[in-house]
Amino acid sequence: VEDDMVQKVGSRGRGHGEFNNPQGLCVTREGRIVVADSNNANVQVFGSGGEFLARFGLRGRDPGQVQRPIGVAETATGSYLVSDFDSRCIHVFSPDGKYLSKFGGNRLAGPKGIAVLSDGRIAVVDNKACSVLLFKHTGKLVHKFGSRGTGDDQFAGPHYVAINSKDQMIVSDFHNHCVKIFDSQGQFQFCIGCAGSEAGRLNAPTGVAVDLQDNIMVADWGSSSIQVFNSEGSFLASVNTAGDQLYGPQGLAYCTKANQLVGLLTQEITASMFTSVPCNDWS
Repeated sequence: VEDDMVQKVGSRGRGHGEFNNPQGLCVTREGRIVVADSNNANVQVFGSGGEFLARFGLRGRDPGQVQRPIGVAETATGSYLVSDFDSRCIHVFSPDGKYLSKFGGNRLAGPKGIAVLSDGRIAVVDNKACSVLLFKHTGKLVHKFGSRGTGDDQFAGPHYVAINSKDQMIVSDFHNHCVKIFDSQGQFQFCIGCAGSEAGRLNAPTGVAVDLQDNIMVADWGSSSIQVFNSEGSFLASVNTAGDQLYGPQGLAYCTKANQLVGLLTQEITASMFTSVPCNDWS
């Protein structure tokens, strides 16, 4: 079996560079890997080579403290947005990890995935409310779409969101076993996948990411795999490992500088980096 894995970062524990149920992550424009560690209630930052750089966040409900961080994203100014599932809000930290503010506390029921559109709006997946909320960079809510159900514009336990070059929002719909694509205003465009274990089918998808060609990468929790689709939703490939399965894949992010995919494997308590095959090799 071809091995696409190039590096693993982290192990189980509570120290620097150690995780206890890592959930979401992002890769910054500088190539740093930022991981939200849910059970340790902190956010950790690693260099592009996997070296530990920093950690911020403490468990609690005071300003700057977090309860259950799930998603993380970088803004245009380099600040970090951290979704806190239990505190039902988004925390904002400076590039060096200092607490700045929070928003969404009276709007969110259980936020998970978070991503930033090109105009600075912030897309937040509300897992409990089965919806996606769009906020201005100031924290003001400007739009909300989605409800609980099986329809095109409905969700059943949505998890994460990624943004492509067209500012389309790619949302993983965990219990509907699919990934749904919406335009920048929240209008449904098309759906990827359906329930099943075969290539191109999905079984409880979690993390999503896009590369420079707008190919869509999906962490499929139920099948312990990462699948790749083109921008129109056609299946292209699966990410392979020569060793064990990718047990419990969660958050995904694409590293533009290294052309690599970074994924969180919650049951292995690691962040793993994979080669990302160019689009012309898939087509």
